[in-house]
Amino acid sequence: MKSKPEAKNADSSRTLDKYWVPIIARTIDLLDCFGSAGKPLTLEDVVRLTRIPHTTAFRILHTLVMRDYLSRSGRQYRLNQMRRRLRFGFANLSKQISLAVEIEQSLRAATDAAGVDLLVWDNDRDAKLAIENARQMAGSKVDLAIEFQMFENVAPVISDIFLRAEIPLISLVNPHHGTVYFGVNNYRAGFAAGTALADHALVHWKSQVDAVLLLESPRAGRTVQSRLIGALQAIQEKLGALPEKNVHHLDGGGEKVVSRTAVAKFLDANKTRKRMFVVGINDESAVGALQAVSQARYGREFAVVGHGGSLEIIDITAEPESPCIGTVSFRPERYGSDLLNFALPILRGRSAPVGHYVPHEFIGKETLFKRTPKAC
Repeated sequence: MKSKPEAKNADSSRTLDKYWVPIIARTIDLLDCFGSAGKPLTLEDVVRLTRIPHTTAFRILHTLVMRDYLSRSGRQYRLNQMRRRLRFGFANLSKQISLAVEIEQSLRAATDAAGVDLLVWDNDRDAKLAIENARQMAGSKVDLAIEFQMFENVAPVISDIFLRAEIPLISLVNPHHGTVYFGVNNYRAGFAAGTALADHALVHWKSQVDAVLLLESPRAGRTVQSRLIGALQAIQEKLGALPEKNVHHLDGGGEKVVSRTAVAKFLDANKTRKRMFVVGINDESAVGALQAVSQARYGREFAVVGHGGSLEIIDITAEPESPCIGTVSFRPERYGSDLLNFALPILRGRSAPVGHYVPHEFIGKETLFKRTPKAC
């Protein structure tokens, strides 16, 4: 730190320096007082810290806001994060889930291209771990948090962690209350799956369906469950109302093993049901159901659909004899660039919509056969 005589001499030399530009020097002094963390300051704080006259400080602040060096909220000014390298935090659902892996790959590619640092955590489909990861992410002081986890009961806890840390939070695929949502319209995605099933019955089964198995995951919450509500609604709009005894709600937990066990148990107890729809809340539950169905197909007909659009279930759908008629793709390859375009305005201090729906697409056998080039 300079002594008072040294500081006085420095000020004198600057006064005599013909290249010295006082207003630029004051602007730099003003920016320096915000610090690298971007702590919010009022006009009065700036005047006190820099000793720049009130009117001059206001004019500099106003100019810096107009040029996006600072952002303003009410009476507070903050260093604009867009003027430094951003850090995003992403807590992913699980490295074992195809959809989650593809979304992460897309997000990595988009952030790399944009010069944004991406820190990644793996929630591993574990509620306690998701909370711990959220705490670590908040402690890392990321500029923006992106959360992909499946437990509705811990969503408020996670949201509060980032709220208290003053970090904007975007929830993916599974909405969190009080956050900005980015993902599919779950009800409409389910409706697309139900429409495909109903069309299958109209063409192949003369509209006759003996049972509809809805593979649920109650812990995922009501919004995700709305996929199954949409599927059932679409089926009944096309085929007519189904007797309650023909609609069966099975808890597959969104997992292959649990879903396979639940479907196998149902089929063993209902051997007279010949034509059945199976709707998986995600691709994993649909794949588990297919494993059970493969051992109980004799004398029966099945039509199975999933949600997500994983490469695994698309490969299964492409098999001509597979009872999997398709999956509703959530277009994971679009998440990275679309999410970045959605997030950056939030960091500029602009208001964001409550949610952003990404396109979904039903991928069935006919779609895949059209995409596959014929051999010469």
